[in-house]
Amino acid sequence: MLFTIKRTLERALAVITSVMLVILVGLAVWQVFTRYVLQQPALFTEELLRFSMIWMALLGSAYAFGIKQHLALTYFRDALTGWRRKAIVLFNNLVVLFFAYFILFLGGMRAVDSTMTQFSPIMRLAMGQVYLILPITAVLVFILQGINAILEFTGKDREFEAGER
Repeated sequence: MLFTIKRTLERALAVITSVMLVILVGLAVWQVFTRYVLQQPALFTEELLRFSMIWMALLGSAYAFGIKQHLALTYFRDALTGWRRKAIVLFNNLVVLFFAYFILFLGGMRAVDSTMTQFSPIMRLAMGQVYLILPITAVLVFILQGINAILEFTGKDREFEAGER
């Protein structure tokens, strides 16, 4: 069950971020074309590029947590064995879950709530809709990091990774 949830979320995030990257490239090309060839820039593209980049980066970070490829200092973890290693891994997982909940989720919900009446200058999009990616990312990170922690402490993480090959 956990394998299926993890694999499904990771694949969905990979597809979504890949599609967003293609859209970003297309928008950037369109912006350059309208600005330099047509001499009339498409104004919406700059805002849309900025907002899409924010969403893509945060969804990509959730994906990185899922596949355990996020930025990490592993020197101490890899140097330890036994219960010390499990303790540092537990501590790391708790820090990530704490950050996901308190900073991304609660802070993101406050940002969404306080900016729902502010609108972007060109597209007139509620800024709360842009910031909605913060709590969405928090939920994704919380789920993926939680599953990773469960798999690691039950020893099934190696079984999952072997199934990936």
